[in-house]
Amino acid sequence: MMASVMPERPEPIGSPIQHFFDEALLVRGGPTRLYLIRHGQSQGNTGEDLTTDDPDLTEVGHEQAKRVGERFRDQKIDAIYASPLKRTQTTAGYISETTGITLQTKADLHEVAMGPPERDVSALSAEEERTIVKRVTDDGTWDAFPDSEGSAVARKRITGVMNEIVDGHPGERLVVVAHAGFIQTYVSIALGIPRDYVFYPFNASITSIRAKGERRVIWRLNDVSHLDGMPAGWGGIS
Repeated sequence: MMASVMPERPEPIGSPIQHFFDEALLVRGGPTRLYLIRHGQSQGNTGEDLTTDDPDLTEVGHEQAKRVGERFRDQKIDAIYASPLKRTQTTAGYISETTGITLQTKADLHEVAMGPPERDVSALSAEEERTIVKRVTDDGTWDAFPDSEGSAVARKRITGVMNEIVDGHPGERLVVVAHAGFIQTYVSIALGIPRDYVFYPFNASITSIRAKGERRVIWRLNDVSHLDGMPAGWGGIS
């Protein structure tokens, strides 16, 4: 009688350690892939228009937006979302044009509210200014800014709208065009830290986060490689 031979167990892909990293970092398992993009340079960023919270893009901002649109031309994208403001709508419009994906608008993707844009900070006393600077530096949350939306409210709104988007697109690739404060806060939420801003998102930068269930894993932070070669002062990384 011949002894039975057990089939060989297939070897895992890579090392066992790599397997566990893959699980921890959502390499496999069908996560939703989020590409968070800050809008191109706006007239508010340059100080050209501080009278409104809805300024349009500058000439530089249009060039940045075109480049980020080209970045996604040959990538598989399932949906594009943006806040209703001009600077995000215009930026997302370039991505929609190159990918052929219809732009969808979500009101709660708006920027963290920081009070009236025309506030005259020169009216603050030296002591008031020092107090605010210290809170902004030490506290690191939106609560440090007078008349802001506040950390708790902003985090609840941002978590809610992003969960809604992720839940509607399991396992898909999504572009979300938003704002600096919004992206900063969502990165902090993903990291599980109380500070609302731990880095500065450049205009037209890409920050990638993978999402599955309650887990969020950062894959790319502040990618501006598509802006290479832009002249100094054109919103590059200098």
